[in-house]
Amino acid sequence: MGVTMNYQTLKIDYQSAVQRIQIHRPEANNSINSQLIQELLSALQAAEADETVKVVILEGLPDVFCTGMDFQEVADGTNIDPKASSHDYYNILKQMSQSSKVIVSLVRGKVQAGGVGLVAVSDIVIADETVTFVLSELLFGLLPACVLPFLIRRIGFQKAYRLALTTQEISASEAYTLGLVDEYGSNTNKLISQYVKRLKYLPSSGVRELKNYISQLWIIQSETQELAVNKISSLLGDPTVQEKIKRFNNEGVYPWQA
Repeated sequence: MGVTMNYQTLKIDYQSAVQRIQIHRPEANNSINSQLIQELLSALQAAEADETVKVVILEGLPDVFCTGMDFQEVADGTNIDPKASSHDYYNILKQMSQSSKVIVSLVRGKVQAGGVGLVAVSDIVIADETVTFVLSELLFGLLPACVLPFLIRRIGFQKAYRLALTTQEISASEAYTLGLVDEYGSNTNKLISQYVKRLKYLPSSGVRELKNYISQLWIIQSETQELAVNKISSLLGDPTVQEKIKRFNNEGVYPWQA
């Protein structure tokens, strides 16, 4: 059986070869703060170490999957080392992409910025019809630096570039057309069960071999992580960017509304 630890930002449930990890920060719109990063990486590593786990289901709340970086943490200045946090976030994506478990994301409601990265790196993505995706970083003078390597791998260069450039919100059907979502509909439990009943019989060693082989066909290497982390941490250190984030966090004013 899986071991459940006492997480503050996650809810963990284990049942019959399936580990469900729910991002649970309703008070912060399921945004990613330093505690969530550490706990999610810990939960993924614990699932990896558990031989009885074959499938990991990552989900959020019914109205919001994940909204990316916690601007409150940035505005408060509590995130004192953006480079370390960016490395840790990237390590979550790397952990998911290299895991011997099949990672299935169940996405509902809002998926923004870093939340898109969690979806892009998942092996299977199931969405309901309420889901919306948006890469909003450029609005604040930031870049989805850690997200893009994995998003490009999933949907292709131009499609990923357009989402980052236009900051355009897309629906479930649009995400399905792009390849960001594998299946969508109103009965997500049925869609997931159809996958899980087959995936849970796959040997973890085979899943790991497939992911290792796929990774060697793609450009995501250690240099990619350094490039991504250095870019986002340098932008977060820009006083103009910090001011835009603080104003949005405190007043809800977007940069173009100033």
